[in-house]
Amino acid sequence: MNSFIEVTDKKSKEKILINTLLIADVRGNCITTTLGFTICKYKTIETYEEIMEKLTTK
Repeated sequence: MNSFIEVTDKKSKEKILINTLLIADVRGNCITTTLGFTICKYKTIETYEEIMEKLTTK
């Protein structure tokens, strides 16, 4: 299922939404996203369990 996770950008401190289809890795409340050759790491407001629930929901 296509859903979004709210994250905070380290440099600008802005809150943004990340499409769960772009997530490559989840560790604690940090997610790694990929888009082409670009890899970004973000800290999330949501807990690990909430993120995994969104990623496994179909």
